[in-house]
Amino acid sequence: MNERIKMISVILLLFCLTKIEAQQHKSPKLVVGIVIDQMRAEYLNRFYDQFGDQGFKRLMNEGFNCRNVYYNYVPTVTAAGHTSIYAGTTPCSHGIIANEWYNRQLKRSIYCVDDTSERMVGVEGSKKGSSPRNLLCTNLSDELKISTNQKAKVIGISLKDRAAILPAGHMANGAYWLDLKSGNFVTSTFYMKKLPDWVIAFNNEKKANSYLDNPWTLLLPESAYPLSIADDNKYEGYWKGKDKPVFPYNLKELAPQNPPYFEVLYASPFGNSLLTDFAIETLKKEELGKGTYPDLLAISYSSTDAVGHKFGPLSKEINDIYLRLDQDIARLLSALDELVGKGNYAVFLTADHGMSENPQYLIDQKVPAGTIDNTALTKEASQFMNKLYGNGEWIEFLINGQFYFNRELMKEKKINITEAQNQLASFLRDKDAISHVYTATQLYEQEFTRDISLLVQNGFYYKRSGDVAFVTEPGWTDVNTATHGAGYNYDTHVPLLWFGFGICKGESFSRYNITDIAPSVSALLSIKLPSDSKGNPIKEIFSEQP
Repeated sequence: MNERIKMISVILLLFCLTKIEAQQHKSPKLVVGIVIDQMRAEYLNRFYDQFGDQGFKRLMNEGFNCRNVYYNYVPTVTAAGHTSIYAGTTPCSHGIIANEWYNRQLKRSIYCVDDTSERMVGVEGSKKGSSPRNLLCTNLSDELKISTNQKAKVIGISLKDRAAILPAGHMANGAYWLDLKSGNFVTSTFYMKKLPDWVIAFNNEKKANSYLDNPWTLLLPESAYPLSIADDNKYEGYWKGKDKPVFPYNLKELAPQNPPYFEVLYASPFGNSLLTDFAIETLKKEELGKGTYPDLLAISYSSTDAVGHKFGPLSKEINDIYLRLDQDIARLLSALDELVGKGNYAVFLTADHGMSENPQYLIDQKVPAGTIDNTALTKEASQFMNKLYGNGEWIEFLINGQFYFNRELMKEKKINITEAQNQLASFLRDKDAISHVYTATQLYEQEFTRDISLLVQNGFYYKRSGDVAFVTEPGWTDVNTATHGAGYNYDTHVPLLWFGFGICKGESFSRYNITDIAPSVSALLSIKLPSDSKGNPIKEIFSEQP
């Protein structure tokens, strides 16, 4: 009898252990979030035939492709984009309304991750640091740390500080970005007092210097880029020291003699390659995906943005950088297979915003477009306010398509701010380049439900936003080059690929918002949603419904 009881006990114990083991592996060992700065959704199809089989094609063909995904706010810029992806909500909730915004108390614009209470780590003589303190809610990374009692590892990496910091959140084990003066990866005292030994060793290899030795030439014969305009054209920017925007680019010769030395590397495909090297080293040295609980690595590729701004989305340069990024993605996936194991990790890949065409290119093709002069517009708006209320510095600042009033002066002169907002809004609506205008009072008190009005409201946070916000007509920008920031499809439509653990194979044309990513990853990890997440899990992507 005793032997029978013992046997039953052993069987029950083995069953319980098996169940616990199964529960522990209900989540991927590692989630890798890849954000590609300025990637339009159409690039996946436009360049598909040029890609190899192990990069973008592997994600598309073996994973799930959400082909109808959009940003649901404006302005569409890097800081707001990365924050919204990982927080599952829009700037009206998380507070990162742009890369920089006007601070009424300080009477100047401030940068989204600047933090004077911290210092840079890895930069000698640094007088300022960076942190995610301006992010007002938790994000996916924070919730993973909370749900695992701090046992999960979370690390963010990028060439841009904001693109590493804001995805990594408040509780990360580290966030690292490239210092353009030294070519080293650095961090902030918000995370640590000194760089880990492995980061120091990586920096000592001087890989950034080595990449500068490589001239940037076309990866394929020029005839293999049929969907790009001529290499020598009038719609692209110039490298300083080069009289034409044409291949090849000798990076070492183009690098400035004074800091920032590595800005030219950042604006080339080799910036992405350097980041991939660092990502693989991070996987190895931090042993991501090796623990009992799932880890998260947030990677943001920034060089595509620099190249897009300089050369535009129709250039051979943008075509070529995506072919080379395809190789880097393949290299990263291969490292994940080796270090974490096929089927043990999950990947999502998206972008922080899209990109417009150069407005002059559109004009030359007889498409409505143009540029708006913000300096001239501010002068006209100030003159209008002077006629209404007498001479005074009524407008303090214009940034992100928003006018900020001198509220102290208006209060002193007993001017009704709501009335003044309405007056300026009425004046701006008559401008040819402007399609919509909204006042802070409207955006704060009313509830918009569709179209551009909803996007403007979703991007509005009263304590940081301006008094009057305007939207330009499609194709209009405030610079003479290709750029982003608008609420039109060329800026809001982005790719979204899913791959790996728990993800089924397929594609969907159902419409989703970028704010649906964080809830989807939360479901995959079986953790609590970010504190103010507004999105919903994308059920179609899961091999088993959450």
